[in-house]
Amino acid sequence: MKMYENGYGAAGMYYPRRREFLFRVVFALTLLAIVQLDHFNVNLGGEIAFTSLYILAGAYLAFSVLTYFFYETLSLKGSLAWAVAMVDVFSLCAAVYLCGGIESYLFLFFGILPLIGGIYGGYKGAIYACVLCLIGFTAIVIFDTQQPSAYNYSQAIAVRYAYIAGSTLLNIFIVDLVLKDRNRLKIFYEISQSSSKSPALYNVLKEITQRMAEILKAEVALVFLHNEEAGTLEAQQPSLGLDFMSTARLRLDAVAPGVLSNSFRNAKPVLVSRRLSKEVEILPFAPDYNVFDMVACPLVARGKSIGLIVLANKLNRRGFRRHNLTLTRLLAPHISVFLDNALLYRGSEEKVAQLTSLIRVVDAINTVSNLDQLYNLALDVIRGLFAVEKALINIINYQNGLMETVRSFGYSEEYVSRHLTQPFESVNECYVLRHDDTFVSMDVATDVRCPNMLVDPETRSVLCVPIRSGKKIYGILHMASRYQNAFDEEDATLANAIGEQIGMAVESAQLFEEISRLAITDELTGLYNIRHLKRVLGEEVKRSIRYSRPLSFIMLDIDWFKIYNDQHGHPRGDEVLRILSGLLQQNTRDVDTVFRYGGEEFSVIIPEVGKQEAHAMAERIRRVIQEHVFPYEDDQPGGNLTVSMGVANLPDDAEEGDDLVEKADEALYRAKQTGRNRVCTYSPGEDTPGLHPGHPSLLWEERDADSPGYPPESGNGLGDGGRRTG
Repeated sequence: MKMYENGYGAAGMYYPRRREFLFRVVFALTLLAIVQLDHFNVNLGGEIAFTSLYILAGAYLAFSVLTYFFYETLSLKGSLAWAVAMVDVFSLCAAVYLCGGIESYLFLFFGILPLIGGIYGGYKGAIYACVLCLIGFTAIVIFDTQQPSAYNYSQAIAVRYAYIAGSTLLNIFIVDLVLKDRNRLKIFYEISQSSSKSPALYNVLKEITQRMAEILKAEVALVFLHNEEAGTLEAQQPSLGLDFMSTARLRLDAVAPGVLSNSFRNAKPVLVSRRLSKEVEILPFAPDYNVFDMVACPLVARGKSIGLIVLANKLNRRGFRRHNLTLTRLLAPHISVFLDNALLYRGSEEKVAQLTSLIRVVDAINTVSNLDQLYNLALDVIRGLFAVEKALINIINYQNGLMETVRSFGYSEEYVSRHLTQPFESVNECYVLRHDDTFVSMDVATDVRCPNMLVDPETRSVLCVPIRSGKKIYGILHMASRYQNAFDEEDATLANAIGEQIGMAVESAQLFEEISRLAITDELTGLYNIRHLKRVLGEEVKRSIRYSRPLSFIMLDIDWFKIYNDQHGHPRGDEVLRILSGLLQQNTRDVDTVFRYGGEEFSVIIPEVGKQEAHAMAERIRRVIQEHVFPYEDDQPGGNLTVSMGVANLPDDAEEGDDLVEKADEALYRAKQTGRNRVCTYSPGEDTPGLHPGHPSLLWEERDADSPGYPPESGNGLGDGGRRTG
């Protein structure tokens, strides 16, 4: 709880505690000093009982010490403030009684007590102190029976009662002036302190609405800010007394006639009393929120109207009075300055955020070569920069004319499963791609330009921009919010800039991926080449050893391919290689990887498969190739085009990748030597290094450098790779 509320807290409690303690001590000592004038023959109105008075003063000073140490309870702001006030007043009444009773001139001290009560408790505190003084003085009247015969008893009592009542009225007037200034200064101080600590618009609005509602005892407090482009007054979050959705719906046409819009346009504060509110419909509150009285004051900064502060109550609250309007009008210039500074701060923050985001995206062009990383970075930027709950990136597949969702956030699993896991929108159906323009929808329920927006019932506002580089469009960047009017022209401008930067990054990343793909694929067949074989085989060997799982390898060579090339030419030979590559891919599993090893040689990595299963798989592939009708295969020996294959396995035949390839190659050599068009598995007894010269390796420089077709830069190479013929 704050210091001004009850004076508590480690730092905030010390000064009120000391101030109240010193006031009691000074008050008691002052009274004792005054009564000492009796020793100098100064008439104080009556006979003084010094002994009893000293005892009373000592007791009161002891009470003052207690209030210092138990301030949270025994103070004029503590939980027993009413009892403490009684002790203070009745202690003074006892001192007056001991100093002559009704005759004593010390009754003048009664005029101070309502002022103190008013300072601590406002009007109620002043009245409470007055009542206690009247009760205490009445007790003095009752117990003071020793008055001189010539003393005008009734006149003295009347004067003293009138003095107490009159001083109370005067003090209430003084308190009214003091409290008004104090409340205004308190609000000004608190809002300025909040603004200096956090100039963010949200915090400034929160401080303004809370403090104004507290001082004016308002049930609802909110600020409308002027949207110059839309010509509307829009309620801001946070507000007090209204939920989020109710505040979001409060929107006024600044030029339309109405109580609030007139107050804004004319720059004049307005007070709507309960009597008047029964005759006037106060928009935009009606009919959802029944307002019975209201105070509204325009906010002006730098010579321009920036908004409106509104405080409202229902019937169960105290109605507003003219002084509430006056206080609001006095505070409005200060509130306007704080709001204007917060708006400037927000604008500078947005500009910095925009520049930062653009810099991040630009940096991505130079640093991110992977499309997945790029898409993740782009959505991170969108999530931090725009007030969106959902966003996605759709990339165009120009082969089928559809867009594919590559990244998204905020959508439910059901929505992703039904709409985002497969291409769902044609390029021709997309408004952005069809018109090559930005799509901004303030409410998709009433916007018929893009029917695809109605797929998600939770979406109200949408912002879509093209992802482009130059004139080429790669896709769209789609952002959605569950609130109406969530985006404006500044958002669209920024989103377009980000879309262009993403497009340039996508272009660079796709080019990099294409270069990377070309580096590891064979240009003729589209299969992976021997360079990629070394990396993949190394990974599969490590996985096989780590998990103790089998790994098989097939080496394949086309029979009599040199004869085919010589008779029909290399273009026909290239066609055969492409057809054979397709057959291999069609007859292997998704987890298997097919490579063009070189010339007319191919290889297949088969994880998780033992030696016998791999032999059966190779035999099936051999039959498929033998039964396939290739162009001009009738001219081949035997009347059709066939292949020979060698199979080896890890760990049965080898412990390393190079050994596995070597053993499969030796088995292939035996298949060639024993008649071709067959599959041979490696057998240590039949396949030995001494049976044929030269052993294969994954490095080209370790193979026969004079062999034609290695590496196969283009075309099919010559013959059987220069090592095996026919």
